[in-house]
Amino acid sequence: MTKQLFTQTTEQELKERRQLCEDLEYLCTEDSTILEELVDEYVYLLSDHRREELQEFVTKELEADFG
Repeated sequence: MTKQLFTQTTEQELKERRQLCEDLEYLCTEDSTILEELVDEYVYLLSDHRREELQEFVTKELEADFG
């Protein structure tokens, strides 16, 4: 899926997306409520398959950190 996104996205659009990521990251460090809202929306928009993949990733990372 990622490869399709990149092949259908222009270089300018990629730059704009990267800048948006950087700006959002900065805002999230300044105000954690922004991070909470973004994560909530992101998880809500995930497909079931992607949600399961991320849940597995989170579980493994938490086990590595606290297990």
